[in-house]
Amino acid sequence: MDSRRGHGFGWTTPCPADGLAVSLRHVDALWAAYFPAHAGYALDRRELPDGLRLVAIRGDFHAEVEVAGGHRRGAPKLRLCGTAGSRRVAATERAASSVVEHLRMVGSGLGLAFVAFICSRLLNTPTHFMVDALFVLGGLLMVVMLMVLVLTGAGLGGWVGEQLVAGRWASTLAALEQDADLRGDLQRWRALVRSLAQHRDALAGGLRGLPFRCEYAGESATEA
Repeated sequence: MDSRRGHGFGWTTPCPADGLAVSLRHVDALWAAYFPAHAGYALDRRELPDGLRLVAIRGDFHAEVEVAGGHRRGAPKLRLCGTAGSRRVAATERAASSVVEHLRMVGSGLGLAFVAFICSRLLNTPTHFMVDALFVLGGLLMVVMLMVLVLTGAGLGGWVGEQLVAGRWASTLAALEQDADLRGDLQRWRALVRSLAQHRDALAGGLRGLPFRCEYAGESATEA
């Protein structure tokens, strides 16, 4: 199981004039079958101006699907997109990114402060050493030093940040390996995506009266 980056899809397909209405009913029924409230899923259904967004949460699992209609070159189009994965992983990614970026900025600031210190010392140099050619050369060297030190500080800060968050990533991934409920939820998600892909292909082929079918074991199939 690889839930570190999540599982997502995004499709846009031509559809008949009533394709959006058919899809809204179909996806709504599929969602209720794969992620039923009586199984412990917290469900959220949000009406959009041109479609519908469905959300399911249980434990560490989070999934959402969006169905929307539109037109391209005067022809009706249907957009289906969704993503699912671990809430724990998403939180770890946000925290890790924040720590690494913060330490990169700290490293860049330290490099810039060091260059400013050197500049302040050079400005205190007696005037009889301020030969024009050497002054220009010193200015160029300062620019190079500024770039090198800032980039080096940013790199070191990022490396330190990555070392700090490595432990948190290790504990997060170890917890995922032990989470059987999350693996089961992702199996449901993959089965749902296959059903949505069949629906997409049926719409693109201009079929009508598409039956609602739930292929996940343990769920009964009904007609949409």
